[in-house]
Amino acid sequence: MANKRLYTESDVAALPRGSVLSLGKQAMATPAALDMAFVRGVRVIHGDGAESAGAPGPSDDALQGMLKQDGTYIVTVKQGQAVIARLVDGVPTPFGSVTTQKKATN
Repeated sequence: MANKRLYTESDVAALPRGSVLSLGKQAMATPAALDMAFVRGVRVIHGDGAESAGAPGPSDDALQGMLKQDGTYIVTVKQGQAVIARLVDGVPTPFGSVTTQKKATN
């Protein structure tokens, strides 16, 4: 996918789970592509070196577990931490959390 200027959802879906998508300085990804990257655990690094926040790593057990179980979930995000609850008989039940590491920018 070298030298692409626009990355779409299907481009990201074709990448292996947990891989890295490096966008060149003139490249961009559609919102759907960034959503797909989150779901597949693909880290997105932009041309300026910034990393897209929220891309889960393969070790995020709560997110992986959630993707394996059908259900209704509530996700609350605060300061880079997502807390996940699963609705069981209409009652939120703790399910897990996902923490993302944001790259410091100067």
